[in-house]
Amino acid sequence: MSELALDGIRVVDLSQGIAGPYCAKLLGDLGAEVIKVEPPDGDYTRRLGPFPNDEPHHDKSGLFIHLNANKKSVTLDIDSDQGRDVLDKLLDKADVVVESEQPGRMAALSLGYDDLKSAHPTLIYCSVTPFGQTGPYSSYKGNSMTAMALSGLMYITGDHDKEPLCTGGEPAEYFGALHAWVAVLAALEHRSNSGQGQHIDVSMLESLGCADEYNTVAYSYLGAIRKRFYSRHLIPTYPSEIFPCRDGHIVVIGGASGFPLMMAVLLEQPELEETPLFQNLWLRTFQWQEFEKILRPYLMEHDQEDLLTRAQELRIPFAAVLNPETLLENPHLRERGFFAEVDQPGVGPLPLAANLFRMSETPLRTGPAPQLGQHTQELTG
Repeated sequence: MSELALDGIRVVDLSQGIAGPYCAKLLGDLGAEVIKVEPPDGDYTRRLGPFPNDEPHHDKSGLFIHLNANKKSVTLDIDSDQGRDVLDKLLDKADVVVESEQPGRMAALSLGYDDLKSAHPTLIYCSVTPFGQTGPYSSYKGNSMTAMALSGLMYITGDHDKEPLCTGGEPAEYFGALHAWVAVLAALEHRSNSGQGQHIDVSMLESLGCADEYNTVAYSYLGAIRKRFYSRHLIPTYPSEIFPCRDGHIVVIGGASGFPLMMAVLLEQPELEETPLFQNLWLRTFQWQEFEKILRPYLMEHDQEDLLTRAQELRIPFAAVLNPETLLENPHLRERGFFAEVDQPGVGPLPLAANLFRMSETPLRTGPAPQLGQHTQELTG
């Protein structure tokens, strides 16, 4: 097998939840040895599930397995003198630390970056928190929803005449994880040139704020505040919308060059090409209800795959809205090997989103998540 990109790098993962653990997991995918240091009762995601047969077990949580593949587990009580002594021995051989505690807690345990940098000058210490290490919000509690609200993204999500909405999933956690991951890789490169470690301060709020699209720019340039307009875009490319079809939902993207002819052909009504509604983009934008009267009945008579295939043949960028079952069966993702089957101890074969990108010389690896405390004796005995 080819050498892995981060062979020889040791990561001590002190984080819990999503953002920090996923950052460390990505480092493990690249070949780093990731030692997950957990409290005696484990990372709290072990208790969140989902669980096989809906029977809770700390080694069988689907969320924990997703976030902690390719790691080793050590249980330590770092609030105790003995636990900190053991942790210090792990840090002697560590290249990277990832932590997600509220700012000030690690320093209170004499485990902050300033406490460690003299004894470990090459250590890269990455803190991933909701609001960062400084600023008036640094001590606030937060999660993905609070970041959605404070970043401004929630303000533009939902219907214009209703309350703002939160998106599905945990976007701030994963944006924070990705920013932390890139920052650690950059710090490793800097250390290879300078021999110096450093502290990385990642704010989930700021990470999600980078996904603001063009809303702050629109305000800066025009003084315009974008209103909620369901899933349509500020720049008029209508129709850009999610519609029901016969077997699910389809994303319809319009506004491309040649749209009138392509959409008329797709709808099997070529005479529509010459109508003002099809010819004029701005008219479609403001008279979208009239356009939907034509579009919706046709979509409801056709399946996702038929619509997707014919639209793409006409170079109209449609996309099917996939549920978990159809996502796992998607032929494109299957051919590219996006999901890898992992034999998870105590659970059995599981599909994991593993191959996030491809590297010709240093491929990613895929392995199971550790059982609670599985490697404590091996690494601390």
